[in-house]
Amino acid sequence: MVSFFAQAQKWGYELGANYLYANPFGGMGKVIDRGHGANFVLGGVSPTQRFGLGVDIGYTQYDSEKSKQNYTLDDGTVAPMEMNVVSYFVNMTAYGRWYMTTSGVVRPYLVGRLGYAMFNTDLNIYDPDDNDHCEPVENDVLYNDGTIVGGLGVGAKFDMTALFRKLAPNTVYFESSVNMTQGGQVRYMDAEADHHQNANPRAVDHVMAQFVNTQTQVVHKHHVGYLYSNPVQMIELRFGFSWNVTR
Repeated sequence: MVSFFAQAQKWGYELGANYLYANPFGGMGKVIDRGHGANFVLGGVSPTQRFGLGVDIGYTQYDSEKSKQNYTLDDGTVAPMEMNVVSYFVNMTAYGRWYMTTSGVVRPYLVGRLGYAMFNTDLNIYDPDDNDHCEPVENDVLYNDGTIVGGLGVGAKFDMTALFRKLAPNTVYFESSVNMTQGGQVRYMDAEADHHQNANPRAVDHVMAQFVNTQTQVVHKHHVGYLYSNPVQMIELRFGFSWNVTR
């Protein structure tokens, strides 16, 4: 029992922050061209430096559409407002890593992930005279859906002490990886895609946002995008920095 707790206390931590490039394929790839975002990693490292376990959270934006619409304010005045429709997905997964080497300048590894992906589209209406966009006039979630996802990948960590001698060894790394993610069927929005290119056009729906004239109380609708349904399929490229605090 004492030996077990002594070993458990030797587990350390690894932190990571990466740029994330997502390239969907299959039916989803016919709608989403690419996505850009970031991911953050927090995990534990075994005493042997061979295994890592933790959580991986990523945000990727794949579509953004801006337009101007006349909007009636509460005081009855009509002003042109900037309508911004943003589509993105958030991955929240648990991961396991197997490091092929426990030390050295380059440490390649294999990684597996399992968790949940949420696809969201938000509508924000801004005052164009407010250059800081500090507060939207109106905001709403147009659509959201989610599904279970899993992935496999390969990557490598490069010890930055090879370039910066003053750093402590095995502490700061440049890291890069390639991952394939697949998941269940999910419904998601895209404002720019041509719905005739979708693998299953019958699954495409039009998405309309409602606007209310506060003076006349007349509700009118504006087309903001299309709704698609496909299984999650994508290749992800990541690169950034990680910190090992086990030593």
